[in-house]
Amino acid sequence: MNKTEQIHKLILQENVVNKKDLKSIAKKILGKKDSSYLQRKYLYRLQKDHKIGKIKKGVYYGIPLEKESEKFEIDRYILANKIRQGYALGYHSALELFGAAYSATNTIYILIQKKKRFNPFQFQNVVYKPVINKFFTTHLKKISYKNKQINITDPARTFIECLNRLDLCGGWEECLKSLANLKGIKIPMLKDVLTLYDNKTLTLKTGYVLELLSKVSPYYYHINTADLQTFKPSDTWIPVYIDRDVASKLNKKWGLYIPKGTDELLRGI
Repeated sequence: MNKTEQIHKLILQENVVNKKDLKSIAKKILGKKDSSYLQRKYLYRLQKDHKIGKIKKGVYYGIPLEKESEKFEIDRYILANKIRQGYALGYHSALELFGAAYSATNTIYILIQKKKRFNPFQFQNVVYKPVINKFFTTHLKKISYKNKQINITDPARTFIECLNRLDLCGGWEECLKSLANLKGIKIPMLKDVLTLYDNKTLTLKTGYVLELLSKVSPYYYHINTADLQTFKPSDTWIPVYIDRDVASKLNKKWGLYIPKGTDELLRGI
């Protein structure tokens, strides 16, 4: 096996390679510390022969010999995990990987630090979008996906952050129907995440949705009245809207204006 074939084999094993991977390959196969020679001589040839494809600068994917390059699609989650290694997928992307998402989407949300942000880009009809989030090292879960390790937000953080950014999980209806399918929610973990955000409106949303889901989803039947009590508003709380752009009805118990028809959304899930 010549060096070009060895390099192709290593890229295929990773599925997607980034700059860090390319440096490792250059050192292992070529005995060089940087990847500039590797890219100049070998990656160009592999691209020309349709054995690898370029996603963006410094990021490539392997194309198996038995596949047609024009039809071969790279896995979106494996690709996303290589854009910024060490970070995590969140919001609707985390719901998808937990198997909880009610609907499919063509956007992948990648949590990053502000200083590590990248421009959103589209590849094979999927949009890869960075989301700046200062809590990038806490409440993360490493999952095994197609023999790869991928970081995602844990169930508690996914629950809270989806309620906090409905726009990143498909809106109110998609959020509720997806959270209804999310396993592993524990009250202490939710409280821990809420402490990070220190947002009373978010706390009330959490309490309201927990109460709602405890009536319709077996994954929330363990939630009891005592659990919910700690999320309730004070007597001086002034009610706020979950979504000001839709017709809403006041729920006095939770101090929230709830989008009309919310109770009907979860029937028959």
